[in-house]
Amino acid sequence: MSKTSKNVLGDQRGRIGKVVGKVVDGVQMYSAHTDSVKNPRTPKQVAYRARFSETIRLGKAMQGAINVGLKNSAAKLKLISAFNIFVKKNIGHITYNAETELTTVDYPHVELSKGDTPFVSFTGVTFNVALTVTASFTGNDDIPGAYEDDSVYVVVYAPTIGKSMMAIGTRADGSVAVVLPSVFANETVHVLGFTKTSVEETVRVENYGLTLTPGECSFTSYIGTGTVLAE
Repeated sequence: MSKTSKNVLGDQRGRIGKVVGKVVDGVQMYSAHTDSVKNPRTPKQVAYRARFSETIRLGKAMQGAINVGLKNSAAKLKLISAFNIFVKKNIGHITYNAETELTTVDYPHVELSKGDTPFVSFTGVTFNVALTVTASFTGNDDIPGAYEDDSVYVVVYAPTIGKSMMAIGTRADGSVAVVLPSVFANETVHVLGFTKTSVEETVRVENYGLTLTPGECSFTSYIGTGTVLAE
């Protein structure tokens, strides 16, 4: 960049050929014009964009669960949202096939939550009631840091329509049923779950290295997949 305090042609502003002129505090300044960068279409960039778009689509569909499951993680990191954490954690679980131009989500590794709360042990999922998905689990309330009234979240996601539904129970319930709207009928869905502590103040679990803060969640469990029964 060059500059001058006087110009016999007067102040020059705007682009002339490859040169851009502007006046800053009475000083004439010149800089070289940079051509706009074309939208790159290398195979690697195309794949990344496809994976990124699919991660965003998945995250938007599961926004409610993400806001619960990753809330504490976002608070600890500051200046970053739960949604951004979700994207960062999950873009690596999505692959892109250049031949078919399709993305594939590794659902058993999708992360909706994170934390030190002891998880429940999901034992299965059933689809034998119309528009209902029921996840069963063992509460594990004998584990230090686990409490009967901890919340258990079950999320049902239908990839084809890009929608999810969530239901909440407690560790003591042993199961959670997610009742779905008719748009889920005959859809293949993936079911995930996690647990949120019921503590209202920070609790240190001695001898286990756990610190539970209000809102602390467990890691995500993949419960299973199946087809929703129509009415």
